[in-house]
Amino acid sequence: MTIPGRVWVGWTPMAHLLGAEGVSISFGTRKVLESITLGIDSGARIGIVGRNGDGKSTLMRILARTAEPDAGRVTWRGGVSVGFLDQQDTLDHLSTVRTAVLGDAADHQWATDPAKRDVAEGLLGGLGWETEVGALSGGQRRRVALAALLMAEHEVIMLDEPTNHLDVEGVAWLAEHIKSRTPAGHKRATGAPRRARRGSGGEQTAFLVVTHDRWFLDEVCTSTWEVHDAAVDHFEGGYAAYTLARAERDRAAAVEEQKRQQLVKKELAWLRRGAPARTTKAKFRIDAANTLINDVPVHRDEVQLKKMATARLGKDVLDLEEITYRAGESGPLLFDNVTFRLGPGERVGVVGVNGAGKSTLLRLLDGQLEPTEGRVKRGKTVRTAILTQEVTELREREHMRTLEVMTEEKSVFDVGGKELSGAQLLETLGFSRSRQWTPVGDLSGGERRRLQLLKLLTGEPNVLMLDEPNTPTGYWDRTPSSYRCEARISRLSGRFGQCGGSRDRGRGAGDRVGVA
Repeated sequence: MTIPGRVWVGWTPMAHLLGAEGVSISFGTRKVLESITLGIDSGARIGIVGRNGDGKSTLMRILARTAEPDAGRVTWRGGVSVGFLDQQDTLDHLSTVRTAVLGDAADHQWATDPAKRDVAEGLLGGLGWETEVGALSGGQRRRVALAALLMAEHEVIMLDEPTNHLDVEGVAWLAEHIKSRTPAGHKRATGAPRRARRGSGGEQTAFLVVTHDRWFLDEVCTSTWEVHDAAVDHFEGGYAAYTLARAERDRAAAVEEQKRQQLVKKELAWLRRGAPARTTKAKFRIDAANTLINDVPVHRDEVQLKKMATARLGKDVLDLEEITYRAGESGPLLFDNVTFRLGPGERVGVVGVNGAGKSTLLRLLDGQLEPTEGRVKRGKTVRTAILTQEVTELREREHMRTLEVMTEEKSVFDVGGKELSGAQLLETLGFSRSRQWTPVGDLSGGERRRLQLLKLLTGEPNVLMLDEPNTPTGYWDRTPSSYRCEARISRLSGRFGQCGGSRDRGRGAGDRVGVA
């Protein structure tokens, strides 16, 4: 059941934990959420989906009270504890793993708790407790942040892109852990039921998740909220059930639009009858006909990624010849006598557990790092570009408007044999004319990721390396338009390498897979 502007969650008799009533928020002239009313009960497992920039993270921050709405209110039940995992890396890189996860707590305070030991073993296995956070890989830092949150006692846990930078094993463990802490429950592989863990108030933990991982949504969530057009719609079930329900909703909307079009044709024919007839037509019917004709549904933005001009690439691309690389003087040995060759036209996916050296491999190929032994051979015509995990390139430009960032180096771009202005190019990747004047600091994580990719492509690279392209520090919205975007990436004439933990991305965009 869906009521415009209202979402009701928790049809089972569970304790109400927190809710929002009449919440609205705008950024500039753009209304992100309008008159939203919803609630979260104990034991709920809710996934939030929607396009980049539609307000998923904003909704979560408002519910977590880390952001204030323009109107409406958020109420928490007395004494409820809420934990929040941000998209961004908020850890102190100078602290140790022990300090980041446990703070000042003594070992016996968590080691005697089976649930906390389970978190430590599942997420921190292989990590030294005294290791500095800054020395860890992006995936390992994500594990530390998750462990710190999950080892605390919260009735509500909100996870904004929790699978960012996690390897497949980490994502699978997190899904199992979440299911073990809710009343829907599940059974272990052995068939023995695991007791659901409770929050500090005794209720089953409720989870609210923003993620673009379809498998994770299907595996974990029992209901789905879709954020779109400043509204929130509620669907029962995970991503697959949501997709089916949305398809049925779109089919019904298409039937209504077809009826409207037929009526429009009829009214147009009536309006176009001879001049004498028009003078006697009832004004109310003319006004009604014009209203009907103008009542055209607004199309959602189409995201497209067209072929950018690329520099010519010769037969020799990138070769790693018997390289050895150690992270620091006393760091782990990541590569030992490794030979790797990237040829023209190849698309290679790089997979491996967190900390295995996937991002390091890309930096070696890009020339950012030098191997301890061996050599990196680059073709004379090679022009590399790397999409980094963190959107660091845009941080110093957060005060600039999106269009200004796009056109700071040149104002005309060669795309598919045609010259496009910066504004036209931004429109191909989902930035409306009004959105182009938004400061970069006000863009959503997914929108910043898209801008980062577009800026990268305008440099006309012929070897493109994507480090966690599907994370925003996130960031691809999993809609039909984003799959077209993914397909166009796979058709780029430049050579292509990517690394990440997504099960889906590797299927459609790689010709061979390298294991780190």
